Amino acid sequence: MPCIHGVSSFRTGFVGSALVKGLMTRGASFLAGNVAAQGSGAVTGLLLARWMSLDDYALYTIIMTLMGAISVLTKGGIHLGFTAILGRHWPDMGRAASLVDTALDARRRVAWIILPPILLLSGLILLRNGARPIMTLALLGSLLLFWWADMRTKIVDQILFFAKQTGRVQLLDTGLGFARLLAICALKFAGALGVLAATIVGVLVAILRIWPINRWIQRLLPETGHTARKDDKAEINRIVLRQLPVELFYVGQGQIILLFLTLYGSTGGIAGYGALGRIAQLLLPLQAFSYAFCMPIFAREKRRPILVLAGLIGLCATPGLLLIGCALAAPWALLWLIGPHYAHLGGTLLVCAVTTALSSVIGIAWSLVAHRGWNRFTWLQIPIGVAWCAMAPLFLKVGTIEGALWLQCGFAIGTFAATAADLAYALRQRAIEAPGS
Repeated sequence: MPCIHGVSSFRTGFVGSALVKGLMTRGASFLAGNVAAQGSGAVTGLLLARWMSLDDYALYTIIMTLMGAISVLTKGGIHLGFTAILGRHWPDMGRAASLVDTALDARRRVAWIILPPILLLSGLILLRNGARPIMTLALLGSLLLFWWADMRTKIVDQILFFAKQTGRVQLLDTGLGFARLLAICALKFAGALGVLAATIVGVLVAILRIWPINRWIQRLLPETGHTARKDDKAEINRIVLRQLPVELFYVGQGQIILLFLTLYGSTGGIAGYGALGRIAQLLLPLQAFSYAFCMPIFAREKRRPILVLAGLIGLCATPGLLLIGCALAAPWALLWLIGPHYAHLGGTLLVCAVTTALSSVIGIAWSLVAHRGWNRFTWLQIPIGVAWCAMAPLFLKVGTIEGALWLQCGFAIGTFAATAADLAYALRQRAIEAPGS
């Protein structure tokens, strides 16, 4: 018996070691390749900051913020429910197919409620910052096209990540990223680069992503024999209703910052805030890594989820610490990246690095926990955030870039509190024993 037990232990250890090695190899491969995919986007953003006038770049910053708002509001809670259910039932492809139908239907219903006020608010902000009426209408049309393309590929592409097909998604995004970079360069040398042209290029890239993503997903899922399940619909709706107030507040944070800069600052302040935000793109490979690799791992983990969570958070914190170190040791290098318009922002750069690193790691920690289905206390972000918004103007100059960055950094307090409460509740309810229970 001892001999048999020893052989069994050896085999178990060997298989476990092989699995860990496979995960590490696949993760390292994805992260290395994603540097190229996201790197092209980062270079594009830095070139836009260098090449655009301050007025144009201020409008572009507003548009990018609004695109992010539309994406978050129309997919956030739905994505949480989709990933939690998919993680529990993977690799049941019939269930995955019905889940896709349920998620897309939910996203359309949410969009009917969210899009009209977002578009109205977008128009007012653009007009207030100097956009002409015709330009404003064209940019709002671009926002609608972006939402349509984003709905067709985001959320459902998680199936490809669960199916360990991150490589082909990565290759697609790399190719589209470099195509966008070349298009921006061509517009610059043709003398046609402006806020509308840059926005349209971004929308076209999102549209070009639709066909290959949908084709790859269709190859995995059954074509017929699946219908939307009432229990999946009920769970997604429950998570959406629980999450939507928090998402509205989360999106409102960006609008509050832009509002303070508009009312108490200047167009140059918005441009500088947006340009420094491009430095945050240096962490985009990390965010993509957590989305495509860490989340499926944590969603499926059954034996030691808390230990795995701690390891993933530690891994994701490293790049942010390196960014802070670079801001301390060689701030000139980071400022050179965003161009001469912003060379005077050396004192603000460290604040940007700290804000980026802290917001990134806390956001990833919350996202990992939430995609497990443990998001009962996300509402805590609202009262904590409102209190912060009320107190911050008393001791921060919110009309300056540095004040706006500290205001943004403070919003991470609510996210941290919500994550800690969700984990405490999951431990108390012994939810760690069964994912999503």
